Amino acid sequence: MKIAIFGGSFDPPHLGHLAFARFALDALAPDRMVWLPAGRPWQKADQVMAPAEQRVEMIHLLTASEPRFDIDLRELRRMGPSFTVHTLSEYAAEQPGAELMFLLGQDQYVRLPTWYQVERVLQLATIVVVPRDGIEVQRLSALPPHRLQVLSLPRLPVSSTAVRDAIVRGDDIRPLVGPEVASYIASHRLYGTKN
Repeated sequence: MKIAIFGGSFDPPHLGHLAFARFALDALAPDRMVWLPAGRPWQKADQVMAPAEQRVEMIHLLTASEPRFDIDLRELRRMGPSFTVHTLSEYAAEQPGAELMFLLGQDQYVRLPTWYQVERVLQLATIVVVPRDGIEVQRLSALPPHRLQVLSLPRLPVSSTAVRDAIVRGDDIRPLVGPEVASYIASHRLYGTKN
């Protein structure tokens, strides 16, 4: 059993996330591909985020055409800060012997040395990274030896921050998030949506 876990705030989820997840399906051939929306990421404690239920609904809208995706809500149900090590430990206990692969963007890989119990995270899962903005992924010397796989995804210049900034400017975000998510954001007036 091979389980690919795609963690993130998804605030909001966008077409770059979808492209990464689809590419990972083809490149890694996992038995399960799981989107794992973060509850209260401890490293973003001061960031105002859309409510969990709305982020999950946007993931559903974004991924509706792909039946091979699952959405795991366990981190949203946890009280207090959410740590990846707890989630990976739960998966390892639930699926003994499964190969766990944790997918993240290059920006998060660079921050990995600051993660809670990062040594245990690296024992539990292969880290799968997608480069950002054409920058080559370098193995981090600040980390203990770990399993690292880099996916050479075609460049997609979109991020959740860019989407939120576009919303504040009043730009059309459909090319960034797709029509369904754009409509949801507008109808729920998320991220400072202008009328």
